[in-house]
Order: sequence, then C-alpha cells, then structure tokens
Amino acid sequence: MAHTYANTRSRAAAWLTAISHTRAGAMRWGVVFLLSLIWIGGGLYLWRGEGALEAIYRTLSAVSMWDKYFDAEAPLLELVRFAAIAAPAVGLLFAFSGQLGRSLARIFNLGAKHHVVIAGDSPAALSLALDCRKHKDAVILIAQALPDETALGLRRKGVIVLEGDATHLETLRTARAHYAAHVVAFEPDDTANLQIEAAVRRLVGASKRKPPIGVHVATRSAMLLKEAREMRSAQMRSGKAVMNIDPKPFSLEEMSARALIQTQSQTVLGLAQQFGQDRVHVVFFGFDGGAEAVAERVLMSLWSAHFEAPRLTVLTQNADIAEAGFRARHREAFAHPHIWSADISFMSFDWDAESIGHDVLDKVEQARGKPTALVVSIGSDPGNIHLAIALKRACNHRLRWPVPIFMRESSQSEFSQQYAKGDDTEEFDAYLQAFGSHQINATRARILDGWLDRGAAIAHEHYQKGLGERDEMSMKELQAATRDWSDVLETYRAANRAVSDAAMTKVWDAGWRPATKEDGLKGDTSPTVPDDLQERMAKREHDRWMAERLMSGWRPTLEGEARNNDLMAHNKLIPWDALTEADKNNDAVQVRAAMNVARLLHKEGFVPRA
Repeated sequence: MAHTYANTRSRAAAWLTAISHTRAGAMRWGVVFLLSLIWIGGGLYLWRGEGALEAIYRTLSAVSMWDKYFDAEAPLLELVRFAAIAAPAVGLLFAFSGQLGRSLARIFNLGAKHHVVIAGDSPAALSLALDCRKHKDAVILIAQALPDETALGLRRKGVIVLEGDATHLETLRTARAHYAAHVVAFEPDDTANLQIEAAVRRLVGASKRKPPIGVHVATRSAMLLKEAREMRSAQMRSGKAVMNIDPKPFSLEEMSARALIQTQSQTVLGLAQQFGQDRVHVVFFGFDGGAEAVAERVLMSLWSAHFEAPRLTVLTQNADIAEAGFRARHREAFAHPHIWSADISFMSFDWDAESIGHDVLDKVEQARGKPTALVVSIGSDPGNIHLAIALKRACNHRLRWPVPIFMRESSQSEFSQQYAKGDDTEEFDAYLQAFGSHQINATRARILDGWLDRGAAIAHEHYQKGLGERDEMSMKELQAATRDWSDVLETYRAANRAVSDAAMTKVWDAGWRPATKEDGLKGDTSPTVPDDLQERMAKREHDRWMAERLMSGWRPTLEGEARNNDLMAHNKLIPWDALTEADKNNDAVQVRAAMNVARLLHKEGFVPRA
C-alpha cells in the first residue's frame, strides 16, 4: 500500500505534532544534566581555594562572563565557561520546543490537503486513526470528550486532535475537511454521522473535487445502511448530483460478518461433509446486530453445490420479537416459497436464567438437527465470553458437538488473544474463534480502501463483460477491475458483494483449498472447475443469487410485468428450469467470477483438498 493520504504541509504538521508531544527522553535530560555538572562541578573545583561561598559566587558568575572567564587559557576554565552558557540555553530550547512545534504544526495545518479527517472518539475511531498513521497518512481527529492522556498519546503518534463538534461547519473547516481525501463520520450515533455528511456537503458546496472526497458514514442500523446506500444510487441514477463527494456508508457489523464468511466458509463446509450433513446448519446464541449480520451473510453466500440450502437456528431471550423483526426486515425472503424461503427458526433461551447443558443441546438437535457451527453474540463482550466458555464445555463433553464457536467481541481482550484464536490443537473438538473486534475491522484497508469489496468489483466486471466464455483474467485485469467500482450502482454492489463472499465456497465445491506453507507445494494460481460440476455449480449459484436478491428486498415480477429497478422487481427470480440458456450462462459467468475473486485474494495459489 504505497499511496499515502497527505500533502507536504499536512505531512509536516503530523511530524511536528508527534515531535512536540514526545516525552523528554533520557538523552535530552542527560545533556542538560551533563552541562550543569561540568559548569557547577568544574567551577567549584577551580575555585576550591577561595572558600565555599566565594567558590559558589565565582562559579555562578560564569553565566555573566565575569572578568576571570575572559581570555581564559586553562582548558578547564574554558570548559566551565561554555558549559555555563550552554546549560540554560539548551534547557530553554528543550522547554519551549513542544510549544514551538505545536505552533508550527498549526501553521502547516492551514495548508493541509489530501489528508484523513476522522470525527469521533470511540475506540473504533481511535483504532482507525492510529492505523492510518502507521501507513504515514496525515490524520486530523475531531473529538469532544477525549481524556487528556488519550489525546496526548494520539498526538505523540502524530495525530492532530481538534476539540469540537464535527456536525458544526466551522469545526470541519478548521480540520480542512473540504480539502481532505477522506472524511470518516465515526460517532456512536447514526444521526450525528448523517449530520456530519450533510455538513461536509455544505462545506464543499459546488466546488469541484477530483477525485471526489470519500465520506465514510458509520451506521449501526442495518436498515439505515441499506437506505443510505440506496440514496447514493438514486443520486447517481439522476445524473444531476455534483459528485464532489462520494458517500460510502459502512457498518462494522457487516464488515466483520463478511470477513468471517470469507475466511471460515471452507472450514464450515469441510465439517458439514465430515459429519455427513445434508446442509450447513449454523446455531446462534443471541441475535444482536452483529449476529443478524452474520445470519444475513450465511443466507446470501454460504450455498454449496454439495449441500442443500443453509439452515439457521436462533436461541434468544425474546424469540417472538426477534423473529418478527427479522421477518419484517426481510419480508420478501419469506413471501415466495415457490422459489425459496429462508430456513431460519427462533427458539426461546434465557442465558441469564438458564444454564448451558445437555437439555439445551437436546432441544436444538431434536427440532433442527446437529449444528455445523455456533455463533455467540448476545450484545456484550463479557456475556459472550461467559456463554462461549460454557458452550465449549458442553460441546466437548463426550464430543457432543465438535464444532467451531465463533464468539463476537467489540474489542480484543487478553482472553480472546489467548483462548479464542481458532483451532490450535490436533484434537477433533469444539474450539473458540473470536471475530468482530474494532482492532481488526476499523482499519485503513477495510474502511478507506474497501479491501472487502475488491472481490465484488471483479465479480461485477465479469458480469458486465461476459467473461465466463473466455480464459481466466490476468492478475493485471483483476486489479484493474477494482478501479471503476465507485461508479457501480448499489443494487449491483450488493449482489456482487455476495458473489465475492461466496468465492471460497465455490473453490471448495470445485475441490480446492488455499495453499499453505505446511503443504510444501507451490499452489496452482489458476484453479479450474471440473466439467461434471460446472452446470451443477451454476444452478446452485442461481439459487444463491435468488436468495440474496430476496434478502435484499427484491421480488419476482408479476405476470406481464417487466423488470423494474425502482420497484425492486426482477423477472429472473424464477426456478433454474425456467431460465433461458443465456440466463443460465450468466450464472456460469458468476461461478467463473468467484474463482477469479479467490485468485486475487489468495495469490499463494490453491491445492486439491482432501
């Protein structure tokens, strides 16, 4: 990642901020102490025969250049003279260097451009600021209630901290937000983040910005995220909007869910095959925003040609309320059972009043079957840890459920780093895998550079250009496909995100897995789909695509109705056998797209899986 977000002035301001807030190290104080020791010690030694008070007087007189110190020929006398002058001068320079550096930093910041502005004082916002500084970006953080020690630590890293309300125009003007490369609205309140985006729009006005300023708006509400993205698409379709800013709504919950599916899908599929299951079955303990994001991604992406449609079971304290909310947010996913209906069931379980034991496991098995994986996300990190530990004990008793337990955490803890880092033993048993921490998700790569969308851009390129009929794309073509992603409408973005998230599932279906150092083999960088699997995988891709469209709010067209993007009605939401050959080929194209997505994300290549 060679590119940095900064210009010369913003880079100088960041450097001066770091220097001026650096602790006075041992060397700095050592220099002052050494000069003082030479001055006082040497002077007292020189005038030791004059009596104690006279010796002290003559030693201190070295500062005023007393006559005896002029035309000094004795080396020690000359050394004392210069040390006496240097000690206070160096001390004053060190004392005022911090203030001088801060003043110069403010002056240089007046010309800052192409930098990163982050509004918010949450742990995620601070993580992003520090990660940007690791990549040498110039960062201005706008915060209202940041503790002094935290602010000092950030400034020592070169982050310029401004106290103020980022929803106010003047605060953003001071931060030079209208000249930034990226502005990140990272307040904990969704409304405040939308107000920050609106304030940036007013600040920029009709001024031209090329490239446009990326305004990344954090949202906690899944529905608000969807609406914000649709508004962006509506502006693009109208062609009237001045694209001097590029709004990019994002959700940390969605990011963590997508990353989990992309990295763990092959593990889950392998377990389903090992258990002899007919479908992947994920059981959720808790159903907060993070858990729901994972559930959505499983239903949209975890479709294998070797299994039936994925199954979800949710255990939560208020099952009826959780189910009603999920069905309301995804009405179309349950309204058309002739093509697909989400296989998700909600059960009541009060983890505050009930313990994890065989009765809970029995209830799940009898009603829904054995699980392939568990997800723990009840809304608090301590609660997730407590519940995950209890589940691990119950699952490992007589190897009842030897499955991965994905434990959500908002912030990395000592526990997760020691005991929830994946399957690190040779035994076939249940294990803990933490996911979702802001230290991993709130990064420059994921938020500013959109790394999770790289694969989606490639999938869209395949669909646009019909690349399923030709040889695989070169690596240069794969990288070039991501350049025009910002011009893609949201409806296509959402569809291709799901294709990208399903890439490793397609690779698994085709009989491959990523190469590792332990293999001792050079990976194949062009994995292929066996001929006897191509139609089967294309059919399953069509099923997956229909599930994603229905989950995203699309519906089948009525009899005689044409496709209508504004009304979210699609004429291809029909069974596989009703498709034309051209339509079936489009699904084959997306299978090829998924394989190429995997190639880009795993440059080490692939080896045949056992």
